[in-house]
Amino acid sequence: MKRVILMAGLALLIIINMQCKEKQDIEADKDALRQAVLNDDNWFGCSTTTDSTIDTSEVKFGTDTLLGWWRGVQTHSDPTIDVQVVGDSAYVDWARHNYGDLNLLIKVPDTSWQLWVKKVYETASVRGIFRRTGDTNDSLRGWRLQKISLATGISDSITQVKIDSLRIQSQSIPDMVIKDPLNSFYRIDSLSSFGSAEQVTITLYTNATEGKAFLHTFIFAIIPYVRLPFNYIGNGVYTGTWNTQIVEFPRFAIFDLMNHKTLFTPPDVYGYDFCGWLFPYQIKNTTE
Repeated sequence: MKRVILMAGLALLIIINMQCKEKQDIEADKDALRQAVLNDDNWFGCSTTTDSTIDTSEVKFGTDTLLGWWRGVQTHSDPTIDVQVVGDSAYVDWARHNYGDLNLLIKVPDTSWQLWVKKVYETASVRGIFRRTGDTNDSLRGWRLQKISLATGISDSITQVKIDSLRIQSQSIPDMVIKDPLNSFYRIDSLSSFGSAEQVTITLYTNATEGKAFLHTFIFAIIPYVRLPFNYIGNGVYTGTWNTQIVEFPRFAIFDLMNHKTLFTPPDVYGYDFCGWLFPYQIKNTTE
């Protein structure tokens, strides 16, 4: 009887030890995954700082004339990184607050040019799926990023404008419609691809019947970042044409929607009202 009790006790100790080891391994995996995210500034570092350059073209809206707008240098909160480990898969939610200035050089009727500055308070979010494909003894315990979602940016203080869906049409992608950005995932090794300087038609379906929409992208030229305005065709729908950059590498294209009052009213009347979707893509030229 004593021997049976002793064996049962040993078995219980082994089970407890295995459970503790499993718990320690999961916590080590979470730490490694958080470090992998912090090391990756290509996909997990979303902001609207460098992808926005000053616009020197005039935009007329009613009796107002806006000469240009640009976002200033931003600061950021520490990111929130939520990690769920399920076997050899891991699901990561990343979010961060961005802070800065929205600068508006504007001329309203019967006045001189004025510089309005509105405070930027926004939250950027993106999700990733990791797979354990390497050795658990390496610095990241074998975890590698396999899929990335679209990223989103939403103003914190005012949230009136909203993108409902995004449509992409080109020779490489005949027709793609995205409705749920944070649950739409793309493999890192086979992202949606365009050829160099390929013409892409973008359509944004939104709730903003009075707003302005823009594309921000990288062109790798003397002026590396450009902003292209969308055309408003009615009922909250905006459309535009984008010629992709030449250099082959992956990145986000930003589709940016702002309320008309954000751009055309003083800071004490209406603040920063913004919604943005960031689409992951790559330039990939095939050779015969």
